[in-house]
Amino acid sequence: MGQMTDEHLLELAVQGNGRSFGILVERWENRIFRFICRYTGSREDARDLTQDTFSKAFQNLSKLSDPARFSSWLYKIALNECRMRFRRGRGVRQVSLEDARLDEDRTNQVSADTPEDVAVRNEGIRKLKEAFGRLPEEQREVILMKEYEGLRFHEISGVLGIPLSTAKSRMYLGLKTLRKILEENP
Repeated sequence: MGQMTDEHLLELAVQGNGRSFGILVERWENRIFRFICRYTGSREDARDLTQDTFSKAFQNLSKLSDPARFSSWLYKIALNECRMRFRRGRGVRQVSLEDARLDEDRTNQVSADTPEDVAVRNEGIRKLKEAFGRLPEEQREVILMKEYEGLRFHEISGVLGIPLSTAKSRMYLGLKTLRKILEENP
């Protein structure tokens, strides 16, 4: 069953095969967790929201009209879960750039870095996180999905329910705003 496509697994899951949905969870759980973790800035909230996302997906499998869009549909559920938690004020912080790639970059650095090099790099990361948190939510979401989750613009437009051109303009406006914020606060 492990080599089946998402579409085939979805078909089996809709027919009541719980194991096939379990395989989908295994395939997508880490990506959805990372997305939510970056969005909320909290690993604890991300664990809960990831579970909520898959629970809601399972409950609504029959409503997925195009199985080929499963990944976009799943990200949309995750984003909605994050937004609902934020609206209820239950611990969601500003979008964080706590990104595994940054952590990997730090651990993959040659250990010959001086303490000054490490301090400068950490300060740059802190400034970037702070500037990212100051972006409007709609721009943060697009940048997060594009740059950190690797979604294509058409997938982002589907997740957010916006035209493709709007997704692109939010991305470029967000990057421009981010650059401006960083230049104003060197």
